Amino acid sequence: MKVNVEDKYRVPGLERGLRVIEILNERPGGLSMNELSAKLGIPANSVYRILATLERGNYVRKQTEGSLYELTSKLLTMSSPVTSTPSFVESSLPHMRALRDETKESVLCGTLIGHEGVVLEQVEGIHSFSFRIKPGLRFPLHTAAPGKLFLAHMAEPERKKCLASLNFEKFTPNTLTTQDALLKDLRGALDDGFAFDREEEMIGQVCIASGVFNRSGRIIGAIWMVAPTNRVPRKDLPVLGEVVRSHADSISLKFGYSQLRVA
Repeated sequence: MKVNVEDKYRVPGLERGLRVIEILNERPGGLSMNELSAKLGIPANSVYRILATLERGNYVRKQTEGSLYELTSKLLTMSSPVTSTPSFVESSLPHMRALRDETKESVLCGTLIGHEGVVLEQVEGIHSFSFRIKPGLRFPLHTAAPGKLFLAHMAEPERKKCLASLNFEKFTPNTLTTQDALLKDLRGALDDGFAFDREEEMIGQVCIASGVFNRSGRIIGAIWMVAPTNRVPRKDLPVLGEVVRSHADSISLKFGYSQLRVA
């Protein structure tokens, strides 16, 4: 009997596992085991074994409330250039938690992919109300505090190319919609070591970000806190910027960056 070469080298279990990842990627809100079973057309116990394997590898996780499974940020960080040893997310998490404990606000980390920023991980705030942002979310560079840092630390030719590609979509009355206005903000980010989103993407929300650098001085990511404006008035932004920067500097030290500014 003639065996098809493609069939000979198929690994059905692996194919099913990859399909689970693809389906969950399409449904960031998560799916139950039974929903995945229906979509794949295979028994629920087979789906359970696949999910258990992916969960052990930290590729998927079960949501803390309910029975839905969702992707973790592991695959995302593996596709990013910041996945050197130690990994960016693993190195950042202890400092993100410390910053969260200090400010009580949600803290996130992310990096640059193409001409967009992407959220890699978050530590939720401990106020009764705090912002929750899912890993994998893409954000525009001209409005986001970390996006401004990525732009500020680009080489001039790369920055010009990136700025030319931005459509400067206006989200709120505070959105910077011209290159000149944004460049002024970028100069401030370079001087201070931190950047702000002053209700530029969402009214009622502010973000404060600082960059993380490797031993060669290249920015590999950023951490930032996000908070409602009623808890963080504009006058407090510079002080909190210094706080965020101190934690980002501690992460940079783990990557061999030694050119930290002296007060």
